[in-house]
Amino acid sequence: MRQRSVNERNPKVRPGVERRYDTIFYAKNREDLPRKLRGVLEPFLFDEHIELFRSLASLKQRLCLPAENRVIAIIFVCDKEDLMDILSMRYFLCNVEIVLILPNRKKDIVALGHELRPRFMTYKDADFGELLSVIRKMTGGW
Repeated sequence: MRQRSVNERNPKVRPGVERRYDTIFYAKNREDLPRKLRGVLEPFLFDEHIELFRSLASLKQRLCLPAENRVIAIIFVCDKEDLMDILSMRYFLCNVEIVLILPNRKKDIVALGHELRPRFMTYKDADFGELLSVIRKMTGGW
């Protein structure tokens, strides 16, 4: 069976280039996402570059699937309870390159965030231009 390239799913994606990564995005509530972050990520969601997950159960199920490509996870944490729930499943995130967006800069939240060993960590109220640059670099440039 022939492996499908990204271009067969979406002809707008760079022709002749096959992705070597899977990008997933987790956010518990869409309402918690800052408008700036939505503006950065929505073009990629519409181009089918990012798989979107709203529950930890569905995220865990996705992470249990065998991965042919490397996995990049953009995780938006809405509060400390959400972060604790994510930490409880860190075993499933051990081979995942994590970009973490924390709700605030409180020391306890930041310390817990570092336990996930993210490649990049930012905050809900940050300028997301830097986040976009990091994601582009990790994915080889969208």
